[in-house]
Amino acid sequence: MSCISFDLLILGMTLFEKSKYSIAIMPNEKEINFVDELKNELHSKIGWYHSKNSKAHITITQFDATDDDIIFIVNRLKEIANYENPIHLNFDGVKNYSNGAIFLAPDEPTKNSLTALMKRIQQQLPVNNPYHSKDPHMSIARGLNENNVKSALKMFSDAKLYFDCNHIVLRKFNSVKRQYDIYSEDFKFLGIPPKPIAQQSLF
Repeated sequence: MSCISFDLLILGMTLFEKSKYSIAIMPNEKEINFVDELKNELHSKIGWYHSKNSKAHITITQFDATDDDIIFIVNRLKEIANYENPIHLNFDGVKNYSNGAIFLAPDEPTKNSLTALMKRIQQQLPVNNPYHSKDPHMSIARGLNENNVKSALKMFSDAKLYFDCNHIVLRKFNSVKRQYDIYSEDFKFLGIPPKPIAQQSLF
């Protein structure tokens, strides 16, 4: 195989190589710092744990995409966000999953609003190999043992967090840091009224 052919093969493989992406809601810097403080407090109590270095977020969808795919996805996300309205989110205390995850839990109105928003985005965005989150939450830690779960629930029972959600973010997985980095935040909720469905002609 000639050098030129080999270079073209490598270029083709690169173009079709898929990366991991995530669509999420992220709070403002003040709220991100608050969650960081909770994570640091837990770290000082129990030592290192999964999700220690992950910045505060609410996962909507995770998926695989090529560089070509992501161009379409970015444009589609902007269009989807145009028709969404900002919503106020309240997180009141912490809860846990049976797998050892601890998270800030939304109150009932917030959970209902988030669930509906997440479902609208998931249904309108065709992606490869998707994982769709169905239970909105903001993770603090994952994979804790039973004793550490009890400690975290007690430590953060009074934790409260609230903020206005007016956009979503697209994140790309960084294989070196083993964390997601922000790829784009340019998906503002503009509250544009949906376009009326065009009346079909009878002729």
